[in-house]
Amino acid sequence: MNLHLKLKDYFSEIPNSELSPLDNPDEKIKRLTEAAALKAAVVSATLSAPGGVVGIISSLPDLAAIWRIQAQLVADIAAVYGKLGYLTKESLVWCLCKQSGFQIARDIAVRAGTHLLLKKTPLKTFTRAIPVLGAVSSGAYAAFDTYGVAKIAKTYFSNVENREISQIQAPFK
Repeated sequence: MNLHLKLKDYFSEIPNSELSPLDNPDEKIKRLTEAAALKAAVVSATLSAPGGVVGIISSLPDLAAIWRIQAQLVADIAAVYGKLGYLTKESLVWCLCKQSGFQIARDIAVRAGTHLLLKKTPLKTFTRAIPVLGAVSSGAYAAFDTYGVAKIAKTYFSNVENREISQIQAPFK
């Protein structure tokens, strides 16, 4: 099987959700989002901590792990709205990509910038702080991005049955 097909399958796999529909899902979605954002922040900060070439190479596992965390969040949001039947590969990718279109560029820029600063900066204390600052900023952005994905998924699944999707730009229209 070709690599691009494996990647396509990986990134379009719809996660299962064990959650049940709720009459008032807002509080549950808030808790799910906070947990997913914290998990994404920790994963991203941990994987972006190494500097140099190792840090740049770890961008791909970082993105894949965050994608999985956010995909599970989207599936859980669909479940608490009772709309798992509306969760398709297309709607999943739309919810994830609408928010995180610049995530790959951001990740590479942070890691490459850290690598360049480490080479050019003569101050040892400052050079030791740069990877930490990069990891913290990467984690913070992952959390911010996860909150954005949740907001998009919440809007999508709360309106999907009401035919208000055209107002929120339905996937692939």
